[in-house]
Amino acid sequence: MLVVLILLLVFIGYSLVEYALHRRNLGRIPVRVQVNGTRGKSSVTRLIAAGLRAGGRRVVAKTTGTRPSFILGDDEERPVLRLGKPNIGEQVRMVRTARKMKAEVLVFENMSLLPQYQIVESRMLVRPTHAVVTNVRSDHLDLMGPRVSDVARTFGRALPSKSVLFTAEQAQLGPLTGEGRHEAKVADSGAVRDEEMHGFNHVEHRENVALALDVCERLGVDRAVALAGMKRSRPDPGALRVHLLRSDGREVEFVNALAANDPDSIGMIWRLVRDRDKQRIVLVNCRTDRQERSRQMAELVAGFGAESYVATGGTTRVFLRRAAELGIPKDRLKDLGENLAPAVVYKALFELVRKEALVFACGNTVGYGEELTAYFVKAGGAIGH
Repeated sequence: MLVVLILLLVFIGYSLVEYALHRRNLGRIPVRVQVNGTRGKSSVTRLIAAGLRAGGRRVVAKTTGTRPSFILGDDEERPVLRLGKPNIGEQVRMVRTARKMKAEVLVFENMSLLPQYQIVESRMLVRPTHAVVTNVRSDHLDLMGPRVSDVARTFGRALPSKSVLFTAEQAQLGPLTGEGRHEAKVADSGAVRDEEMHGFNHVEHRENVALALDVCERLGVDRAVALAGMKRSRPDPGALRVHLLRSDGREVEFVNALAANDPDSIGMIWRLVRDRDKQRIVLVNCRTDRQERSRQMAELVAGFGAESYVATGGTTRVFLRRAAELGIPKDRLKDLGENLAPAVVYKALFELVRKEALVFACGNTVGYGEELTAYFVKAGGAIGH
């Protein structure tokens, strides 16, 4: 019993020393920008970091999305190495890295989903000087819901006290700000001109650009300088891209929306691209451990009015069964599931194409989805839009 008590005291003492060192490291990084929200966190994190870097600031950024990364420069980044599952304790490592590099600014994507962990991460581990919430959507309702307004309150409760909130969210602004407890600077996407959106090497959302520009301008970086830096930077691996693929005299405009995880975001991307005057094919990548999501995807894409719906990945029957129940004719449904070789899926997909087609890929990106996309891009000699 005495040995256990001694070990417990040693552990507590060690933890207190570590936390004191962490707080000292935090104090030596004058600007800390936390990016939270449902969608677009990784992209906004990268945009803010690039804009501030263009303004001459020493910036370290960290994303936790499709491919968790420490971003040290426009073309310099390294993966976040993990021995097990993601853990908010790695934010301590992020702060230590930023301190060693003598960063003036730390821009980090929020990791936590559970409400109590969001509070710990924000108020204890990173203590942001500037808070960003990209948007509030109907995702992760099982953890933060059951209503979208509950998700907004979860984000709001994690905000540092007396902070100014930068956000592109409007519908849930009340619960997000604690009914006015936090001052909010709401990004105006209409203030970003069409010509300012030209020059990105990926499909970037105007709301993300407007939000990142607001933060950069608040921190003293000229708008034009920040925007130029954003266009030079490397996009997130999960950023929306449109690739032009060609095979056997047929052409496919491949829209990779696999990284969009909620119905609102997927629907918004579909509305951006659906008016192409060509054959439309929807590809839904399923995961065996996300069967409820497969049903949700069927309910979403049933209203897209595509000529063909292709199911890939694992346990595709869940998606196909629900799609048929919702009235999609069986001759428009094609099962390419159970993780077939990407080459097989690629060939079968092109066989559906008459001459030119829009292929809209959505569902799940992790694992098989990434393999599939990588093969499509390579095999089709992709030209990125």
